[in-house]
This record gives sequence, C-alpha cells and structure tokens, in this order.
Amino acid sequence: MSCEHKHETSEKEGSEKKETKTLAKPLELKFIKGAHIRYFLCTLKMMPEDFEGFDTKRMMIAYLCLSGLDVLNALDKLPMRVQKETIEWIYAAQKTPGTSEKKEDKTHYGFRGGSSWGGAFDVKNRKGREGIPKDEAHIAMTYSALCALKILGDDLSRVDKKAIIGSLKLLQRENGCFRCATTEEDDMRFMYCACAISDMLGDWSGVNKEKATQYIIDAQAFDGGIGLRVGAEGHGGTTYCAIASLVLMGNLNSLKDLPGLIRWCVYAQGAGFVGRPNKPADSCYSFWIGATMKMLGVYDLTNKKENQTFNLRCQTKYGGFGKYPDVYPDPLHSYFGICGLSMMGLDSSLAPIDPLWGLTLRAAGKEPKK
Repeated sequence: MSCEHKHETSEKEGSEKKETKTLAKPLELKFIKGAHIRYFLCTLKMMPEDFEGFDTKRMMIAYLCLSGLDVLNALDKLPMRVQKETIEWIYAAQKTPGTSEKKEDKTHYGFRGGSSWGGAFDVKNRKGREGIPKDEAHIAMTYSALCALKILGDDLSRVDKKAIIGSLKLLQRENGCFRCATTEEDDMRFMYCACAISDMLGDWSGVNKEKATQYIIDAQAFDGGIGLRVGAEGHGGTTYCAIASLVLMGNLNSLKDLPGLIRWCVYAQGAGFVGRPNKPADSCYSFWIGATMKMLGVYDLTNKKENQTFNLRCQTKYGGFGKYPDVYPDPLHSYFGICGLSMMGLDSSLAPIDPLWGLTLRAAGKEPKK
C-alpha cells in the first residue's frame, strides 16, 4: 500500500455541484477493518505529501491515528518499542517553565504540535529550547498530547500539571471563552480543550466555569445549534464542543433551549449527518453530532441504518475514510468516521467510545466494572 495518496477535493461556490476525484469502483458495503488498521499505521510513520502544511499539528495527527488503532482494538499492531518511543516524543514536545519561571509568567505552557520550532529534541534536557522566539504551547496540542499519552497507558506523571492549569487562566478571556495561545484566536473548540484538559488532570482551578457557561449559553443560535462564537451559525463540530464542555462542567441544564438543540441534531440527518443545514453529509459528523446526541441521551433518535451506509460508502480502497464517498482519506475523517460506526454498534470488534473525551472507554479509564 502506498502512503502517498493525495487528498484532492475541490468545491465550487454557490449551488454548483461538488467535483470529487473518483478513486475506484464503489466498494462492497462492508467494513474493511484490516485496511483501516494499515492506514493508521502507515500515517503514523509517514504523512502524504499534501499534508506538509500540517507539520505543526503532528501531535493531533498522532492522537487521531493512535486512537483510531485503539477503537479498532489494534494498538498491539504497534510494537511496544514504538509505543515507548512515541511517549518520549510526546514528552519532548512539552513546554515547561524550567529555570525561566517568574512570579508573573505570561508564557503559555503545555504541549507543542511537534518539533517544528527546531529546538533540541531531548526529553531529559530541554535547555536547548529556551529562548526561541514565540515558542509556546497550543491548547489543542495539549489536549491531543494528553489523549495520546492516555491511549498509550502513560500515567501522566511527567506532565507539568501545575504549569498547564496555570496557563488555562492565562488563556481564558473576559467573555469566558478560551484562546488557543496567548495572542491567537478564541472560539468554542478551545473552550472544549480547556474543559477536557481540566477534567483529565482533575483540576478545574484554571477555568472560570460561570463565565465559560454563560459564553456557551450566549452562543446558542436561534435554530438550536451552537456556533463557533457568539452570533455565529450553529455548526455540528462546535455544538459538540459546547455540549461536551457543559457536561464536563456539570452545567448542561443551563442551556436556554435544550429541546431546540435536540431538534437541530435530529434534523441534521439525511443520508448521513450534516454539519450545517443545506450542506452535504460528511462522515465526521457521525461523531460530532452523534456524540452530542449520546450526551443528551437521545441517540435512539438517530437513523443508524442510513448513517452506517453513508459512512461505509466513505471508506476507500486504501483504508481510511474521506469526508464524502469517493474522495481520498485523511486522518480526521478516518478517525471520527470509525468512532461514529462504533457508536452505531456496527461491529462488536470496535471498542466503545467515551463521547466526552473522544477516546475509547479503555483509554479514558471509564470501562464498566465487570
């Protein structure tokens, strides 16, 4: 199998029909588990050429691939030596105060997206990384790193929890939302990351829950969905981020229009789930909206048969999932497409998912006691 398949999807504006590059004749609609395992293993080793722009997000891609293998119950296909090396690679990307800590430190600590900054990549001696301009963590990469460590069975003992929690205070704005870094954008994605990080580390002192909850309440749109920011259109991904954040904070009942949200989720179903009204179905929303409905306790309102059929049509002969049928796969749609199938109960060999953390119940430490 070649690792260098390209992602070629072009979209025309307005109502013009999407043009996609066809890969092959439609596959028989069965779950090709072995091909998906090979896809994740391959992507962990080498990303396709078109993913060069994602070099600063290697941590996220590692999380998606590792968790994909975990959902497929195939983490053992990754040699133990490689698993241990991956843990060391993750810790090497940790930005810690080190010897430069000050009383009024305004640096964002946590995990970087990878080795893009070019500093010394040594988990035991990070002095070579100090003093690099604009070198700071990214909240989404910190979330991804913690997820990856938990998947690999690490106990998080080397995570600088104090520095990370302190950084969350720095990243929360007066309006209650969170930035991804000290001088960057803020939106619902990073709200979720802050809440998930706090829950994983068992320390909520870095989050002002009252302000965060109010921001989410204010971001609910007239049709029930929740937008990227206050005043934005409701969107499947940001609705998930908002609802998961409220559940993690214990404030789900604070939402002003819960029935409207449920209605919005139900109406997001066609052949598969759509992210916004009047958009084509997309495999990743089988998780984003499906997991939202799981958290709301209304997953029985989904059309499992239609959603399963759509996701299976998004598989490729290489393994992995595209966002639509007959397009090349990518790690995000591959992972969340499989998570969606797991929630649908397609195959008993797929591990059950924790909708709150985006991990298997095993990795999250939430498996039911036998």
